[in-house]
Amino acid sequence: MGRYVNHTSKGSLGSSMREKCNGLLEDGAAEVHPTKFVENLVCVVDNGPFAAAGFCYSESEFKAFNQQDDLRHRRWFVWEKVKEFAS
Repeated sequence: MGRYVNHTSKGSLGSSMREKCNGLLEDGAAEVHPTKFVENLVCVVDNGPFAAAGFCYSESEFKAFNQQDDLRHRRWFVWEKVKEFAS
């Protein structure tokens, strides 16, 4: 896992799960519930004191973010702008 989203065209996503999810939605992302890899996929993972918005740019990245034994809360989005903002 190596590409993350911290900004959108509207500015910083903040650090909390709520801030990151709301920021993506405000910039046009759509929440999804993927069962397989799709293009422009972002997974927001709750790490407790902060959240991470990871760009799932390949099937192997999708599998890494979707491990069944990892019980952290996640929300998934398709965001057409992710390639522009992920680093």
